[in-house]
Amino acid sequence: MNEFKINWIARDAPLLPAAVAAHGPASLRLARRLLQLPDESLAQLEGVVGKNLILVQGSEQQLPWVNGVQYLGVDPAAPFLLLPTNYRPSLPEALVQNALLKKIGSNDRIAVLPSPLLLVPLNPARPVFRSVLAAWLEKVQP
Repeated sequence: MNEFKINWIARDAPLLPAAVAAHGPASLRLARRLLQLPDESLAQLEGVVGKNLILVQGSEQQLPWVNGVQYLGVDPAAPFLLLPTNYRPSLPEALVQNALLKKIGSNDRIAVLPSPLLLVPLNPARPVFRSVLAAWLEKVQP
């Protein structure tokens, strides 16, 4: 398979946030902030977690603001990708989308985190439950 390098360039206009993602220490801050939200707000979000990674999807107004996280949005040229709101790939978005979907072997939406480059499949996204989030936080925090 051909590999390619993605460089990231500042966008002229940011995308509207549709998700927030964090890994490492920022993932703990994001989880703690999410646990501060009322149950009604959590019920409107969907998310995925991994080892030291958390990603939550929702409307811009529903997403919490936390230091050190990456906000992601949908670029019309690549509707199956969630890309950084403030950066775009150096290659055409449609080309990047096609290559990543082929690499993953799926037509499900993928979040692309640029640094370090992480591809997060969103097909396992589930509603955010306080008990599940608290258990994940307890498991991963030092």
